[in-house]
Amino acid sequence: MHVLTTVVGSRTEHWCDLFDVLCERPGLRLTVLAADVSPATRRDFDRLSRRHPHFHPRVVAHRIGEGRSGHMASVMFRRLGSAELPGEPPDVVHLIGEAAYLSTWQVLRRCRRRWPGVPTTLYAAQNVVTRFPMPFPLLEQAAYRAVDVILPITPTARDVLRAKGYRGDTRIVPLGVDTRRFRPPADAGRSGRFTVGFVGRFEPHKGVLELLRAAEIADCDVLLVGDGSLTPDVDRAARRRPGRIRRHAWVGHDDLPALLGGMNALALPSVEVVQRNVLPWVGVPLREQFGRVLVEAMACGVPVVASDVGEIPYVVGDAGLIFGAGDVAALADRLVRLRDEPGLADDLSARGLHRVDTEFTWERVADQLCEVWGALSTHGAPTGPLADDVPAAMWKARA
Repeated sequence: MHVLTTVVGSRTEHWCDLFDVLCERPGLRLTVLAADVSPATRRDFDRLSRRHPHFHPRVVAHRIGEGRSGHMASVMFRRLGSAELPGEPPDVVHLIGEAAYLSTWQVLRRCRRRWPGVPTTLYAAQNVVTRFPMPFPLLEQAAYRAVDVILPITPTARDVLRAKGYRGDTRIVPLGVDTRRFRPPADAGRSGRFTVGFVGRFEPHKGVLELLRAAEIADCDVLLVGDGSLTPDVDRAARRRPGRIRRHAWVGHDDLPALLGGMNALALPSVEVVQRNVLPWVGVPLREQFGRVLVEAMACGVPVVASDVGEIPYVVGDAGLIFGAGDVAALADRLVRLRDEPGLADDLSARGLHRVDTEFTWERVADQLCEVWGALSTHGAPTGPLADDVPAAMWKARA
């Protein structure tokens, strides 16, 4: 089975773990069409190309990048001609990108013209019913009409699809974690003071400042991995508590498990904010759509403490402690419990490992994807064109 998939934007490195697992499936060939990806993703593409003879990445030039607009929805391929697309029709086209993305519309339209009988599937992560400015709603509805199956990563993402008018087939396929890399350390014993960790962007919606206040109340150490606009605040807090707060720069997948293994708990204290980084007059509620670091920590046997924002409770399930977003006292209480109740920490560690093994490995995700793709490639897809009136409607909307 030959699968053509697309991926755009800078935050794409984790998809390479899925590509690696997919390429280990006998009889599966994978062509990846990418644009505006990071240097780390390009290096991963090179590594996978050397490892898997049936992996074919194609990084295509783009017109509008994420860095210019602030959102992956704006990324556009410069062109999608014979040089960019595979010569033979794929059995399935899978788009990693939301229905409203410009790149999604480009690929769907081009593939329906070039390969009218090839079925298509689409990733979906939006967990908020957001009304985008024109022309994005037109592109979104056109994609809903064109794809054969949409694969939301959570039940809430599926509910959003229905609320926005999608009536086609769905199947929940979550994000995953590479359990060959993220696993409990050989020496599971952690010595020294109780350390709570954080991995991610140092931004207000991640709850970094709330974590620092809670850790001070609970009298525990903090290890923060990442960077962002709140870095000066983190450094000031570290000067107030010398030796108790450490900041580590971003690390790759190969180095992150070791840092996670040195934590007694992983905190994701996210809060909801309204994002206005695309159009200042359009406010987009920003909630955690998944929280990949949660499953990475659980795969390493690290208990997790997280807020009740977005999809965090769904991902954590019964394998962690949840508290109300922004409630510093409640977060401090959860940290004290984990520090003072070793039995609770051990229980949550075991629950986290079980939850990852049964729900969130990339192998399980690959199983689900191959099942959907295999059924589609066997039964074929509709041959109707993709809303050829969309370009005219786009210009009309701008007038």
